[in-house]
Amino acid sequence: MDLTRHIRTTGFGALDIRSKGFLFLLFMIWTVLFTHPACHAVMGGLILWTGMRMGLSLKQMVSRLVPLLPLFILIFVFTGFSKGDGFLFPENKVPLITFWETLSLTRGGLLMGLTFLLRLVNMVVFTLLILKATPLDDFIHLFIKLRLSRTLSFIITTAIRFVPELDKKRELIIMAQKARGIDLNEGSRLRQFKARIAVMIPLIVNAIVIADQLTMALMNRGFGYRNQWTVLSKMRLNVKDYIIITGCMAGSILGVLIRYRTGWGMI
Repeated sequence: MDLTRHIRTTGFGALDIRSKGFLFLLFMIWTVLFTHPACHAVMGGLILWTGMRMGLSLKQMVSRLVPLLPLFILIFVFTGFSKGDGFLFPENKVPLITFWETLSLTRGGLLMGLTFLLRLVNMVVFTLLILKATPLDDFIHLFIKLRLSRTLSFIITTAIRFVPELDKKRELIIMAQKARGIDLNEGSRLRQFKARIAVMIPLIVNAIVIADQLTMALMNRGFGYRNQWTVLSKMRLNVKDYIIITGCMAGSILGVLIRYRTGWGMI
C-alpha cells in the first residue's frame, strides 16, 4: 500500500488525470505519425524511465509483456515480408532474401516489424503506468466530466478495478497447482494444455463469484437510483498540469510539421 501511495502522490502519479490523458494522446499521435523504430525506441526509453522514477521495477513492467511474446514474434516475422510499395526511401524496398517471386524479406519490412513490436510494447507499458498511478475515483470523475452514461462508466471502471484482481487470482491458482506438484511447462504440448485447463476452470469460477458479489453489492447500494454520481475529491489543474497540457498540444503540432515537412522518422 505504501508503494501505491508513493506512486500516486509523486512525479507522474501526482498529475491530474487530464494531464495524463493529454500525454497519452500525444504518445498516440507520435506513434501514428512516425514509422521508424528509432523513434519508438526513444519513446519506449522515456516510458521505462518514467516507470522506474515512479518506483516500479523493470521486472514488474516487463512481466506484463511475457504473455504477448508469441504475438510479438509473429508480428515481427510476418511484417518482414511486407511489400516495399509503402516505404519512403528506396533502400528499404530492396529485397534482402527472395524465397519466391512474390515473397521477399526486405530491410524496410524488418524495420516495420520492429516498429509494430515497439508500438505494442510502449502502449502496454504506458497503459500500465497510467493505471498504477491513477486512483479509480479520478477515472469516475473524468467520466462524469465527459458526460458518459453511467452504464458505460461502470463497465470501464469495473474492468480497470477487477482485471488486475483476476490476474492475482490466476497467480494464486498457479502457485497452488505448483504446490500440488503440477508443472504447467512440463511434458508435451497436449499435457501443458490440459494442465492449463486446471487453472482456467477455478479462474472462471472466481470470476463468476466476483460478478455475483458485485451485483449484490450494487443492489444493496441502490445503483442507478440517482442520476448523478457522488465523487470524493475534485479534480484541480495546477501550474504543472497547464504546462504539460500546453506542451502536449505544441508537441502534436510539431510532430505533424516534422512528419509532413521533412519526412524525418519515416522508413
